[in-house]
Amino acid sequence: MLAENVKVLVTQASSGIGLGICQVLTKHGARVIGMGRNREALLKLKDDGNIEDFIVADLVCPVSLVENVSTCKHAVETAANMLGGLTVVVNAAGVIRAGAMGDVTVDNYDFHMNTNTRAAFEIMTHAIPHLKEAAAAAKSGERPCAPSIVNISSVDGKQSFPGCVSYCMSKAAVDMMTRCSSVDLAKFGIHVNAVNPGMVVTNIHKVSGGSSFFQTSNSEHANIFSEILLTLLSNIYPTC
Repeated sequence: MLAENVKVLVTQASSGIGLGICQVLTKHGARVIGMGRNREALLKLKDDGNIEDFIVADLVCPVSLVENVSTCKHAVETAANMLGGLTVVVNAAGVIRAGAMGDVTVDNYDFHMNTNTRAAFEIMTHAIPHLKEAAAAAKSGERPCAPSIVNISSVDGKQSFPGCVSYCMSKAAVDMMTRCSSVDLAKFGIHVNAVNPGMVVTNIHKVSGGSSFFQTSNSEHANIFSEILLTLLSNIYPTC
């Protein structure tokens, strides 16, 4: 199997793109820990054999504390303990709420930046020590695959759209974070990439109160899941 025994943490695994990633990676042999808010959905994902285990956590407020530890740090350490290390981290957690410049509030800005950008930043920061260990093991030949971070960004980070200024800003920040991290972590043998999907019709858009763009865009489920899988596998197995 292409991803046999790869140890993966996927955020927002209980719905949308994150759920799809869990299904695809598990199918290819990965050991996946899913993180999300919906315990029932995560339990079903586990019962169906699409994840090894799960962590219930809310990244809408990533600075909240669990046992005096940040939510993100707690999740990463828990996943690493469950799997005996980490090879891949997929930051799929995201939120969107409509808001056009001129009407948008600072609360709307904080809502997007905290979840879409800060949470991904924190997850990466806490995961890096584990990924460095995986990189050293890969270099020594002890393990066959190089560690990887994949951030699920959006086409909105590259292209301006009406009625969602804070969301577009948060995803543009994710893109730059990914580029800078790729440069910084390359010397350790850690790959960092982003995937920028167009509209994928999931619950996040159905509850967003979105602009006409959200209402008229077409679904790209098959294409985006294929792109994400190929990105992940090209990082885990750089020669494939």
